[in-house]
Amino acid sequence: MTILLCIPAFNEEHIIGNVIKESLKFVDNVVVYDDGSTDKTSEVAEKTGAYVIKNSQNKGKGFALQALFKYARHHNSDVIVTMDGDGQFKPEEITKLCNPILD
Repeated sequence: MTILLCIPAFNEEHIIGNVIKESLKFVDNVVVYDDGSTDKTSEVAEKTGAYVIKNSQNKGKGFALQALFKYARHHNSDVIVTMDGDGQFKPEEITKLCNPILD
């Protein structure tokens, strides 16, 4: 079973790489929606192993999540997890969330 992590992000170049790197220990793939960042969020996310969807202007978290879910529907993952790109969530808790679903 595959797990896809969806991350909406806005100006998170200083933390997004670490979030992705740590999360890839617990998921199969990561997709980041860069919601109009003016920094290097997209570049850092790509270099760290995420697929990036980039929007030229900020449309908000709700719009970003809709785009991420649309992406997820077309990529046949068994489990989809969302996590903010600012480091407030612990990637190691992905397992706690996913295990009951996978069981």
